[in-house]
Amino acid sequence: VEVNMVALRSHYEPEHVEVKKGDHLKWTITNVERTRDATHGFCVPSYNIAASMEPGETISLDFVVDKEGVFPFYCLEFCSALHLEMTGYLMVEP
Repeated sequence: VEVNMVALRSHYEPEHVEVKKGDHLKWTITNVERTRDATHGFCVPSYNIAASMEPGETISLDFVVDKEGVFPFYCLEFCSALHLEMTGYLMVEP
């Protein structure tokens, strides 16, 4: 399963990702900011995933989705006054 995500000040697009347990997930995230101080982070604590992206940078995360449930993801870098709004969730169905 491939997910292409955009990180833009105060939100991710898409905010919700749904996959099935056992799927191999390739999650690509692009920070589309142009301002030099607009570093974004990405974290899914339940899967021990964390990364940072400088403006214009793209990262790829590859992992097997091996736990069922709903797992939050959020920004690790203070990016704006609405930093705490930069969240979403990964839903893993059986």
